[in-house]
Amino acid sequence: MKAVIMAGGKGTRLCPLTCFQPKPMVPLLGRPCMEYIIELLKKHGIYEIAVTLQFLPQVIKNHFGDGAEYGVHLTYFEETTPLGTAGSVKNAEEFLDDTFVVISGDALTDFDLSQAIDFHRNHQTMGTLVLAKVNVPLEYGVVMTEENGRIVRYLEKPSWSEVFSDTVNTGIYVLEPEVLTLIPSGKEFDFSKNLFPLVMERGHDLYGFVAGGYWSDIGNLSQYRQAQFDMLQGDVDIAVKGFEVKPGIWFEQELEIPGGVKIEGPAYIGEGTMLETGAVIGPNTVMGRYNRVRSGAYTEHTVMWNRNYIGKAVSLNGATMGNRVYIGSGGRVCENAAIGDNTIIKDLAVIKPGVKIWPDKIIAAGTIQSSTLVWGKTVSSSLFGAEGISGIPNWELTPEFMSKVASAYGSRLRLGAVVSVSCDDVYYDKILKYSAISSLLAIGIRVRDIGVTVNPIARYLCRHSPCDGGIHIHQGESEGEKIVCVHFFDREGLPIDKDMERKIENAYLQEDFSRPNTSQIGFLEQVPAAVDRYLEEILSCIDQSIFSNRRYKVVYYCKNPLVSSILSQLLNGLGCEAMGVINGTTTLARVVLDNRADLGIELDSSGQNMCLVTEKGKVLSEVEILILKTLTTLKNHSPIAIPVTAPSILEEMMGETGVPVVRTKTVARSLLEVGKTNSLQVHYDSFYSLVSIMEYLLKADISLNTFIEELPEFHISMKDVICPFEAKGRVMRCLMEEIKGQNTELIDGIKILTDNSWTLILPDSEKALFKVVAQGISHRGAEELVEKYEHKIITYSQQ
Repeated sequence: MKAVIMAGGKGTRLCPLTCFQPKPMVPLLGRPCMEYIIELLKKHGIYEIAVTLQFLPQVIKNHFGDGAEYGVHLTYFEETTPLGTAGSVKNAEEFLDDTFVVISGDALTDFDLSQAIDFHRNHQTMGTLVLAKVNVPLEYGVVMTEENGRIVRYLEKPSWSEVFSDTVNTGIYVLEPEVLTLIPSGKEFDFSKNLFPLVMERGHDLYGFVAGGYWSDIGNLSQYRQAQFDMLQGDVDIAVKGFEVKPGIWFEQELEIPGGVKIEGPAYIGEGTMLETGAVIGPNTVMGRYNRVRSGAYTEHTVMWNRNYIGKAVSLNGATMGNRVYIGSGGRVCENAAIGDNTIIKDLAVIKPGVKIWPDKIIAAGTIQSSTLVWGKTVSSSLFGAEGISGIPNWELTPEFMSKVASAYGSRLRLGAVVSVSCDDVYYDKILKYSAISSLLAIGIRVRDIGVTVNPIARYLCRHSPCDGGIHIHQGESEGEKIVCVHFFDREGLPIDKDMERKIENAYLQEDFSRPNTSQIGFLEQVPAAVDRYLEEILSCIDQSIFSNRRYKVVYYCKNPLVSSILSQLLNGLGCEAMGVINGTTTLARVVLDNRADLGIELDSSGQNMCLVTEKGKVLSEVEILILKTLTTLKNHSPIAIPVTAPSILEEMMGETGVPVVRTKTVARSLLEVGKTNSLQVHYDSFYSLVSIMEYLLKADISLNTFIEELPEFHISMKDVICPFEAKGRVMRCLMEEIKGQNTELIDGIKILTDNSWTLILPDSEKALFKVVAQGISHRGAEELVEKYEHKIITYSQQ
């Protein structure tokens, strides 16, 4: 039996620790991570090992050599260009002549590989994936198997709405050599994204073996620390290098510890480390070699590498440190902070929680460092949320941050690509726009400055111009606080997909921006009359004559003056009698009634969403507005997207017309993608939606209130159910197991279908909660369905 250790990873998520060494060389209790993988393979009788390399290959080669010192034989295969996980194994094809194991060199596990190999051989399959259960499965490939282990469903790195299990792919495989024939030579090819879907598409079975034992992919700094704490606590079946002087306290070699030093286990202290009297080594402390800890210093839940100096009265709580870090007297490094090699932190300086300091930095005495050096103030592992990238203006979303994000975006496009850039009329957003433009130009991107506009117009002009993408910046609101939202579009004017989001995040984290020479930098083009072009398009898409026969009276309100101005121009262009409400002190419904208007509309500050009021003062629900917007698209005779939350009557009504309906996820890209061949869309465009609704009502010769009254009866209930993040995967798995065999949809979350009723369980992508939406035969019936699944979510989350 042979094995392949994949050791080409950069370890981006462990930066700044991995700036100068590959992730497989990151130490765990004083030994490189990959050393534990070699020992595991030896334990199960595997001595012939191929090692795939890409990032800093000499570091690994110099340490392990030919493997003789470790009792194995290592053969190295280097990639000159990235080949992906499967492509890197294909690169070692000449080495693999029989059943073989693939395993990551940068994970920690004690799985029984022999059991996995036996399982594979017993099922006579082309490939077996070793699986594990995790609390938060978002960063892994989620797998569903039949009882015999045959894989029936697989999704790589799902969003919460796509999670159907907490059983995930560990990146450990048992494979037959013939699987390599499906992998193209010299091209980037991934196991999860490319190979496994291809194998199943060709009609071959893949099996999943759920392993017992410990596994961590050490995917971030918190997991890196926790893996070592787990090792010290005996949760991992591995040999710790050194000896246990007291229960839970390990020394790599004999150390002379003076009186007055307090060490509380679990702890690991490397060779040559000096502890002064009065130092306190608290629980879950891991120290490498030749560190010096002065009197009065305190460490807890902290990992440090080699040759660090910890001054008097220093406090380290939840810190991660590389090599040769100096921390002066009275300094503090707080939870989840990470310090790169050769950093000097002078007396009384404080490194706030979550801050990351890249190597070779100097922090002045008394500094309170609350932002990550190199990156800016945002330290979240995920930049993107439901509203693109958002944050507090001039605090989280600074010009410096905007500049780096724009560079990351531009670096994912070809040199000379064209990007449209726009913002709303808020002065600070214009500053951010200029930061984005400067960075894009410097990285070789041509920029079309649309100027001041709103989101629907920015999308429209991006699509109807020679653009490869776009950026739009606007003000928003979250939980009563003003925020800035940055939206990124593709060449179709659609919000970028998840794959592009991840590419931008990775480029941002690594600062992987290729800078062209000055003769290749981009140039700036001003785009005039953006609003006029958009309004002309709207007017060309409707029957204007119908508006001349009856003058519509519309009352409108929006906090954003820019949105109000655009809507006023549009209504005047149609010959409507438009009345703008100056402030929101009087309800819109009251103003509509007092002025005998045909309808009232309130738009949000982005121009994407709206609230409608009938001539009788009735405020329409979101579902009623969705039904109305959907019916207005009949004139296009093209498929229309409706979200999974829409009532069933909408499909029935559209079915009678013969226009296809496509159920989609609730996110903007999914809803807009279905109708991308249309010049304009009713989703996320309040201006076009309003005009289309008025046109529809005029042609039908019906008032808005009468239309709503004549709608078929439907009953929808919804509720947000609090659930800890770490329990979401378990809840989804338990629900999937419970409803096995029932009629379900897995478009977005889990939708359970019964006669005349359905319930949707949708994990929120950003918050610790589930959205439960139900349709029943009565209002009380819908409420009962929501209550039923609310109880199940709470029960499963507490198991």
